[in-house]
Amino acid sequence: MDIKAYISSGIIESYVMGLASEEEVSILNCIRKNNAEVEQAIAEAEKTLEGLVDSQAMAMPLSLKEDIWNRLNAENLITSVGQSEGEETSSVRLDNPTELVSQAPADTAFVSGKPYFWVIAASILLVLSVGGNFLLYQLNNESNEKLEQAKVSLGKQQTSLAALQDKWKLVQNPTMKTIPLKGVENKPDIHALVFWDQTSKAVYLSLEHMPSAPKGKQYQLWAMVDGLPVNAGVFPLDVKLDSTTKMLDIPKAQAFAITLEDEGGKDSPTLSELFVMGSI
Repeated sequence: MDIKAYISSGIIESYVMGLASEEEVSILNCIRKNNAEVEQAIAEAEKTLEGLVDSQAMAMPLSLKEDIWNRLNAENLITSVGQSEGEETSSVRLDNPTELVSQAPADTAFVSGKPYFWVIAASILLVLSVGGNFLLYQLNNESNEKLEQAKVSLGKQQTSLAALQDKWKLVQNPTMKTIPLKGVENKPDIHALVFWDQTSKAVYLSLEHMPSAPKGKQYQLWAMVDGLPVNAGVFPLDVKLDSTTKMLDIPKAQAFAITLEDEGGKDSPTLSELFVMGSI
């Protein structure tokens, strides 16, 4: 027999992986007893496969590892390895795949009718790989969700910063007069700000700490001129409350006030819906 051709035929790899037939196993066991080269080739193949198993191993959280072992035990994946047919077997736990390697005899392809230990080790590796990949998938999804949340939070912060910068520009304008509007008697916790340019007579409004207008309603700004309310415009529905919005120009006024009106505003204020007011 050409030993080199026999070794290169792939029979040894099939043997160590538990894929060889009973006839092939029987022939190989006979040859290995009388041929050191074949015995060495088997040892090298086993070492190579063991190295592959070790190199593919991945660390995972202890809780996930314990869950995998519990499931394996529940599905009767704990096997027994004996030295020969008919002898008393010893129980092998699956806490470590290498335990199977250390307890299995090197010249046994099938033990008690079960696959060779490398097949068991490969099966365990597959379970670990699937469990690890699932964990990585979950962690990746969680990271993406946190990233999206961070983007949303950053967007809100940038919007708030832009609103503050707009107000700061108005406050820094020497011709601009800032008028705080405080909540009326039954609404003490709300307030708004009016910025009134004494030169151009332009009016800007920021609702600050005021509740959002209900559906079908809209906040309307009024300027008190010689004791009479003058319409200064409605606050846009699509603008954030703390944003500064240009309203109608007011040439002169003694005070400003805000009421909650039907969407689109009214010609005269609804006094029962008065929210805030402030004198100049």
